[in-house]
Amino acid sequence: MLNHRLINPPREPKKFVKEAIKFLNKHAKGKKVFCALSGGIDSSTAYLLLKKAKIDTIPVFIDHGLMRVIRGVEEREYIKKLFPDIIILDIRDQFLPKIIGEGDAEKKRHLFKDAYSGTISEVIKEEKCDLLADGTILPDIEESFGVKITDLKETMTLEEELALKNTHIKRFVKSQHNVEIEYDVEATIQPVASLTKHEIRKVLEYLGMPDELIYRKAFPGPALSARIIGPVTFENLKFEKKVHDLVEARLEDFYKNQYGKTMIINSYGEQEPFQVFAAISEGVISQKVTGLVNGGRTYQTPKIEKGEWDFDKLIKKASELKGFSRILFELGNNPTGQYDVIIRSINSRDARTATVTNLPFELLNQLKQELLKIPKTKIVYFDVTPKPPATIEYV
Repeated sequence: MLNHRLINPPREPKKFVKEAIKFLNKHAKGKKVFCALSGGIDSSTAYLLLKKAKIDTIPVFIDHGLMRVIRGVEEREYIKKLFPDIIILDIRDQFLPKIIGEGDAEKKRHLFKDAYSGTISEVIKEEKCDLLADGTILPDIEESFGVKITDLKETMTLEEELALKNTHIKRFVKSQHNVEIEYDVEATIQPVASLTKHEIRKVLEYLGMPDELIYRKAFPGPALSARIIGPVTFENLKFEKKVHDLVEARLEDFYKNQYGKTMIINSYGEQEPFQVFAAISEGVISQKVTGLVNGGRTYQTPKIEKGEWDFDKLIKKASELKGFSRILFELGNNPTGQYDVIIRSINSRDARTATVTNLPFELLNQLKQELLKIPKTKIVYFDVTPKPPATIEYV
């Protein structure tokens, strides 16, 4: 199987779209394409480019049960409104029993990889698809292979890619659910592989998509399992969906009220906030969570800070952190609760590095109060750690 990637295209949206259509016609004209459409901005852009190139495409959304709730609406319903022609594949009954009880971060990623690849393979066979398209972007490539996109060729075999990864294994950060998988197709096709999130948003803006899609927050491949520290259970999954929706919605409302949109480009050229979410744990103080040191992934416990809120002082301390994966500032607690809730809000250009969003303490206090009204909330933290030395996610 071959992998086709658009390497180093023009960055200006109009020129990029023209080059992407040329690339898609070169590799996919007259062929049937399966498109894994998660609803995120990366896969949505890939699908819209395929449509613009008039390629015969089957868009598929895989619902494994660990997708988020967006303002009370399940993600499958949300994506159906944006793309009415999408096919929803429900694999919850088959997938959830496999991941329930699994707490290891890398194993969670591999379970998702297997679930996606297995489901996609079935559809490819049934629909007799020639190619598979996905929304792999620049940070996915760099974190999986430890190389720059320009180190890759436009067309490579899987064997060539694995050999390349093995020569840069020290720079490997994490497995991607849509990288290094072989399917029963002629090739995969990745039209947005050279773009960052900011560039993706610019393309969506050029294509006339609504703000709710353009400024949609990034969501990890392993979905909410990346935000449940430790083993996934039906109970903590239900709780995670609730607190995640609350945190994401409240921060989007804040930015909408302050700036007229849910994301801005700040004075450092970062997307602010790039990601906003709630992670949960039963006793995070004793849990190993991910960090990032010298470009490699580490697993260490977090350091807890209490007392007076001093954003600049906390960020400096977290930036120089040694022996821990990150610093969590305790906002408040309920001794009778069960789950710790960690609020994470970061700014970034492209996810390769990230700074912590300097949110008003009054807003954090309001969030804390709302979260503590939920009986199962035990302690509310705010993660004050940039990337590096922390990763954005917790697996």
